[in-house]
Amino acid sequence: MPPLPEAPGVYLWELDGMITYVGSTRGTLRNRLGSQGYSTISTYNTFARQPGRRNGGQQTNCRVNALANSALADGRRIAIWYQTTEASEAKKVEAAWMDSFGVPEWNLRDERRGLS
Repeated sequence: MPPLPEAPGVYLWELDGMITYVGSTRGTLRNRLGSQGYSTISTYNTFARQPGRRNGGQQTNCRVNALANSALADGRRIAIWYQTTEASEAKKVEAAWMDSFGVPEWNLRDERRGLS
């Protein structure tokens, strides 16, 4: 990953030229997309936590990383785009994008409502 901003924002995953995932963070894009988030494909971010234990990553990271790994193994190309926002605006910008363009393939309905 290139250097990422210490600011909240919205991000789009593009798979072979098509937007396949939209997400947002009220934290920093650096943490969400950088080495503490999606950009590190490790066992921690590949297997979801078991109830009552601290043995895995966030479920969304695990699910999207598995999809990304599969796509990359198939020789597909992934690009990630981002836009900084105010923390209070991140979910609104994400929802507005989906209202305009639809829910991408890798998003779950609950994520669209901000329940991820």
